[in-house]
Amino acid sequence: MELKKKLVETDIKRRSAEKSSKKNKLLISIVIPLYNEEKSIKKVLSKIPYDENYEILVVDDGSTDNSVQKIQEINDPRINIIKHEQNQGYGKAILSGFKYSKGSIVVTLDSDGQHNPEEISRVIRPIKFNKADMIIGSRYLGKSNYKVPLYVRTGEMVISYILWVFFGNKINNNQSGFRAFNRKSINCIKYTKDTGMGFTTEILFRSCQSNLRLREIPITVNPRMHGVSRVHLIKLIKSILLCVAYYFFRKYKS
Repeated sequence: MELKKKLVETDIKRRSAEKSSKKNKLLISIVIPLYNEEKSIKKVLSKIPYDENYEILVVDDGSTDNSVQKIQEINDPRINIIKHEQNQGYGKAILSGFKYSKGSIVVTLDSDGQHNPEEISRVIRPIKFNKADMIIGSRYLGKSNYKVPLYVRTGEMVISYILWVFFGNKINNNQSGFRAFNRKSINCIKYTKDTGMGFTTEILFRSCQSNLRLREIPITVNPRMHGVSRVHLIKLIKSILLCVAYYFFRKYKS
């Protein structure tokens, strides 16, 4: 009888410890902006490691194909879909994900299959240990499994140089969509003006201006699974130039 009582007490303590351990784990929000990626989104979602402390927010930015239906075919209670009735832009999709996220750390990655979700745990590690406020996954520190176009590399070099001149902070892969943020950095960038593709540049300028701790870490970048990039080069250049001009004025006005 005494032995049975001890076994019951041990089992209660074990369950209590497991419950406490789950409670104390960080909730991680994974935000995936989506626009017409019906051929790749299921595979991207299937590659996210199973962890009950992950919540997955797919922000459908007005897709006109079967992207949403493909997500609904997946039986994963961690997945939530946020819908924009009309296409509002990459940055707006990310901001919508931030708005509805509950995690202490938020990860963004693309829906076209270029990023490896298996690397999420490594990307968030410096934030978990309070070594950074924002992490940028870098193909230049890691590996790119395709040839990066010359105009992309040149553009990133120019932006990297400007960030260094303005703020003494050099981010080489500054157009990377694979990033991680703590709540401090999200609160800093939620009022970003550019909600298109220039968003990725502006949040770096805004974060540097706010003295957040930014860090690049190696990731692997793959070719798109299907289709071609929908980045409008002229619009992107225009938005980046406007961003640079705006922060140049703010920096040297004071």
